[in-house]
Amino acid sequence: MNDKLREYVRAWLYKAGSNMKNAEIIMSADDESPPLDTVCFHCQQASEKYLKAYLIFQCIPFQYSHNLADIVDACMQVDRDFVSIQRKAEILTPYAVEIRYPDDFYMPTRQEAEESLTIATEIREFILARIDI
Repeated sequence: MNDKLREYVRAWLYKAGSNMKNAEIIMSADDESPPLDTVCFHCQQASEKYLKAYLIFQCIPFQYSHNLADIVDACMQVDRDFVSIQRKAEILTPYAVEIRYPDDFYMPTRQEAEESLTIATEIREFILARIDI
């Protein structure tokens, strides 16, 4: 892997980490009614970026999509073990777009936000174990 590609992967990982940090900060805040929709959004975004970082690391082209099942399918071209996170990743997909707008407004529960953070953390660890930079 050349240095330019390595730095590009690191940039994706950094952006994913920023999304994770935002979700963690909100969940840990002493707030009776935190913006749980924002937590779920950041978890989806982090997971999407971690998965895309893996694809970049593997030099696999991808389309810009928020559908995590499709992105995991692309990852499975290289590593069939991605099947172990596919169902969990699918849980996060609706938080990419639908949750951002008032037309289809839905406020996740604290339990859903905690589940989103758990899933995003699992995806992060899964990906970081497979990217050697």
